[in-house]
Amino acid sequence: MATGVTATDTLISPQLAYDRIKAAGGDMVRVLIYWRNVAPSKMPSSWDPANPADSHYDWSEYDRQVERAREAGLEPLVELYSAPDWAERCKVKDPDSYKGICDPNPNDFSRFATAAAKRYSGNFQGLPRVRYWEPWNEPNLSVFFQPQFRKGKKVSPALYRELLNRFAGAVQGVNRSNMVIGGGLAPNGVKGSIGPMDFTRRVLCMQGRKKPKVKRGCGGRGRFDIWATNPFTTGGPTHKSADPDSVALGDLPGLRKLINASKRSGKVVSRKKSIPLWVTEFSWDSKPSDPGGLPMRILTRWTSEAMYRAWKAGVSRFMWLTLRDWPRPEGVPWNQTIDSGLYFRGATIEKDRPKPNLQAFRFPFVTFPARKGITIWGRTASSTSGKVTIEYKKGGKWRKLATVRANRNGIFQASIRKPVARKLAKRKRDQVRAKYKGETSRAFSLRPQRDFWQPPFGK
Repeated sequence: MATGVTATDTLISPQLAYDRIKAAGGDMVRVLIYWRNVAPSKMPSSWDPANPADSHYDWSEYDRQVERAREAGLEPLVELYSAPDWAERCKVKDPDSYKGICDPNPNDFSRFATAAAKRYSGNFQGLPRVRYWEPWNEPNLSVFFQPQFRKGKKVSPALYRELLNRFAGAVQGVNRSNMVIGGGLAPNGVKGSIGPMDFTRRVLCMQGRKKPKVKRGCGGRGRFDIWATNPFTTGGPTHKSADPDSVALGDLPGLRKLINASKRSGKVVSRKKSIPLWVTEFSWDSKPSDPGGLPMRILTRWTSEAMYRAWKAGVSRFMWLTLRDWPRPEGVPWNQTIDSGLYFRGATIEKDRPKPNLQAFRFPFVTFPARKGITIWGRTASSTSGKVTIEYKKGGKWRKLATVRANRNGIFQASIRKPVARKLAKRKRDQVRAKYKGETSRAFSLRPQRDFWQPPFGK
């Protein structure tokens, strides 16, 4: 399973931010391009919006982000979001929502997508190539995409499908090998929004929860190569949502089943035989910094286990939100800030301090009692193959338990049934860790950690 970081704070960060993402074991970073920041504030009387060199555009900040990502050895995932006022088609907007999110014109959006794909095609003014592209952010959430409803009817899935399909045609019209990420959905259908399972079914003209199938009379299809979701959970790595149309981490298998059924039914247009499932945002706030966040001891454990549970559900890429804690404006409640960084935020990025769960993200490792011993899973920090040593702690000293081999993606898993492993499973209180090429994972306790209520952004 590949990893990455959703680090929008890199917008104002130096090269060090990208280097740290790479050092954290990531190979991808999301670059969020605000359409309204690049485009002119008023529609020009004469211009070429599909031309990346048009003088009315200002790409300077995003050029730097893409270049910094590449210089650090990271793959940039570019997301286009937030329309200029002249490209919105809503007459009435929610004053509490973000700017530029109300019914963006698909024609204008596709022309901007064409300009972006040309600019980062690898053949324009020496700028790097971008291969992965995503339209919009959490389009099932009213704060990011409107309208969700019209006269009580759920309209956002169809509006998003048109945006997605026009976007895919634009970026793949520039280069057929460009990959389009669809979805990127919020985990819950809060008031005024639509749950991610319901939203996905409507985008792909599917119906049914247990056995998804094509909805009669619905001819729409989605054009994308990867489907993404942001399964923030109000509990631990196995937690499932009480709402059948929401997707917490424990609900990922259901979403995987829906995407597979949609592809088999011809409701996904892609040259890929199967559609990968990605997690593009996931995290818990830590305590510290957030007084209502997850205690560090549990966060370190749950970071590794979240990656394991996602991998087990068929997720092929897992991205953490975020590299460093975000700034906290004076007077803003803690549960409305992002304190889930892999680094504690300092006065400058140079003064940031790594959190204990940084190593759990870089070198994830879990172990659980089994019937005849223990099971282990992990991924090497370098995502490379080789021999991995498994150790257990006894009498204050670490002792070798077994040697396993990581595959070409760095993934290793095994059932260890030695007599000592059976004793470890029976006691359920010992710690186990992995070592690979001089690097050691965080120790993982065989003592189970119960699930409990824990909002991802703090209580």
